[in-house]
Parts: sequence; C-alpha cells; structure tokens
Amino acid sequence: MLLDDAINSRRTVRSFLSKPVPKEIIEKVINAGIAAPSPLNSQPWHFIVVTGKERDELVKIIRKFPAYLADILALYPKELVPLISEEKITEFAKDLGGAPVIIFVTMPKKTDKYAHKVDLIACSGAIQNMQLEAWSLGLGTVCLTSALWVESEIMAYLGIKDQELVTVMPIGYRALDPDPVPRNYDSVTWIGF
Repeated sequence: MLLDDAINSRRTVRSFLSKPVPKEIIEKVINAGIAAPSPLNSQPWHFIVVTGKERDELVKIIRKFPAYLADILALYPKELVPLISEEKITEFAKDLGGAPVIIFVTMPKKTDKYAHKVDLIACSGAIQNMQLEAWSLGLGTVCLTSALWVESEIMAYLGIKDQELVTVMPIGYRALDPDPVPRNYDSVTWIGF
C-alpha cells in the first residue's frame, strides 16, 4: 500500500476479529513506531505489547473508563457530544472491541513543560506511524485516550512507576472498515501564498 493511500484510507477501528495477530506482524507495527523522528533522536517512547490473560486483566481495568464519560465529554465542544453514543462507548469498553492485542505507549515523566511537550510530539509521531503500518497490514487500531482516566490503575498493574501513559492502542484484524468521517479543511490558515 502506498503511503498516500494508507493516510487517506486509514480509519479508527473499534470492532475486531478474534483472529490472533502473529508476533511478526505486531513487530512490524512496533518497528514503524520506533522509526518515528524524535528531537535529538531521544526516542522517549516505550511500548508494552499485551495479549492473552494479561490482556484480559487489563481490559477489566480499562473498561472502567465509561464511568468518567461525563467528564470526558465535557472536554469536547458541545456540538460534538450528540455525535457520541454512550451505548456504543460502553459496549466497546466491555472488551475493547475484541482486539486481541493491546499496545500501551508510555514515556518518561517530566516536570519541565517544554521537555514534556517535546516527548508527547515524538510519541504522537510514533503512534501515527504504528497506525498507518497496522492499516497497511490489514489491521485496525484505535488510539484510546479515554483510558487515561484509569491511568494509575493501568500503570500499577503493569508495575511501571517512572513513566506516564500516553495512550492505549487496541489492535487486531478489522471486523469491518468504517466509513470515512468528515474532515475540517477550514482549520488551515495560509499566510504568504
């Protein structure tokens, strides 16, 4: 798949087949993340890949996030809230859409705001690389930022202390290809063209 095709066809997937994903395929996805650019080649990301019983135990923690749904929705513009179905979110949360693999992306805790922002930008590039690679391999992903509401429980289960959770990425073979969603091309300001 050409990069342009992957960028324009990729969709967020919340429904997965139960079919296991071979480790070699997940390694390709992880390697795409590792290949992302980072300031001074700092590579601040850390990826934790979980399947099996441990995945099931983590789902029990992650599926608590709908309890914070009102707080989560309060962060978004009011016109977007009617587009979000509480039922769909709750149903997805029960088993993360059946994704057989979960990738946790973490980075070192930083007190300096600039260093923190720089690390977040680097991790975002790694996440996007992984999503595009996964799509090109016939997989689907969702960048589950709502899981941040239960970050302390996730990190305690994983035994990680000096890192912060950037995102949780359920990944697996797509049960369906979602329709495209509208994009806001009015969010661009051109100067000097």
